Formats: sequence, C-alpha cells, structure tokens
Amino acid sequence: MEQELRILYEIQKADLKIMETEKKLITGPKRIEELNTELKDLKEKTEKEKIVIEELEKERRRKERELEEEKDKIKKKESKLFEVKTNKEYQALLKEIETAKEAVDKLEEDIIVLMDRIEDLKKDYQASIKHLEKRKKEIEEEKKNIELDLSTMDEEIAKFKAERERLMSSVSPELRERYNLLREKRQGIAVVNVKNGVCLGCFVNIPPQLFIEVTKNKEIIFCPNCNRIFYYIDEN
Repeated sequence: MEQELRILYEIQKADLKIMETEKKLITGPKRIEELNTELKDLKEKTEKEKIVIEELEKERRRKERELEEEKDKIKKKESKLFEVKTNKEYQALLKEIETAKEAVDKLEEDIIVLMDRIEDLKKDYQASIKHLEKRKKEIEEEKKNIELDLSTMDEEIAKFKAERERLMSSVSPELRERYNLLREKRQGIAVVNVKNGVCLGCFVNIPPQLFIEVTKNKEIIFCPNCNRIFYYIDEN
C-alpha cells in the first residue's frame, strides 16, 4: 500500500504539471495580447504628446508673427507722428500706438507662457519615448519567451500524460476510480500533504492520532473534511 500511495502522489504531480501547462496554453496568448495592447497604448500616448507639442509650436509661431506685425504697426504709427497737423490727430495716433504696445506686451507674455509649456511637454515627451523604448524591448523579450514556451507545451503535455498513464497502470482500478473522482470534485487536487496536523487541501485540523497515522504513509487515509487522499512529506 505504501508503494501504491507513493505512485498516487507521483500521478498527482504529473496531473498538476498537465494542468499548469494547459493553463499556460490559455494564458500565454492572452498575455501576448495584453503586451501588444500595452505597446499600442504607449505608442498612441507618445504620438498624442507629439501632436500637442506640434500644435503649441504652431500657436507660438502664429503669435510671433502677430508680434512682429504689431511692432511694425507701432513703427509706422510712430513715424506718422511727425506728419499729423492737428492735436486731435496726434492724440488719436498716440492712442493707437498705446493700444498696439499693449497688444505687444500681451503677445510677448503669451509667447513666454507657450515656450515654458512647450519645454515642459518636451521633457515629458522625451521621458515617454525612453519609457516606450524600454518597454518595447522588455515586451519583445517576454513575448519571445512566451512563444518559445508555447511551442513546446504540446510536447510537454504529451510527455506528462504518458507518464501519468504509465503510473496509473500500477494502481488498482478501485483506487484509480476514487482518485479520478476526487480530482473532478476537488479542482484537480486529489492527493495532499498534512502539515502540523492541518490538511493542506482544505486547511482543516485533523485528529492528532489520525495525523500520526498519516505520517507513516502505510495506508490510504482520506481527509475527514474534504475526502482528499493524504500523502505525508516532511517539508523540514
């Protein structure tokens, strides 16, 4: 019975490897999709940042043109001051010059604000570009590893299943049926260890005397709570 119990434990290990590998067959492609989405989002983010900077640069250049136009207006109006013949015309021209100078001040202030904003955004953009390049390399490496794993998983599953069938041939039909039934009902876990008197399948305390018997691995013992099969391993 001790030999058969050990074989059940080995079968459980093979089944766990099969479950883990089959899970990777599902999660692997999903992870690749997540990585592709992340990279796409990062590229879109940097592209949007670049567009915002370009639009602000256009606005800056537009205001700089307006600034030069207002300065030209001031020069022309100032040159006309010597040509006017009446005080009324002179005062009106001074008013126009004053208005143009106010517009110049406002434009210069706007340009400074834009330049500061552009400078900050360019720093953020450069940081985004560096992050994008870093993540791109990391994502490509992770995808390559996942794809490499996926390419060998069918072969691994076949190997584990062959090992499982080989081991199963050494187990009695009754125990084989019980094991398979437990796997179906207990999320694939039919054989569990016991630590400090606690079933590691359902985490319920078992009677002290039962724990002593479990540690001997001399007979098939089921958890009183979850009915899983005990196989004791001294983890220390």
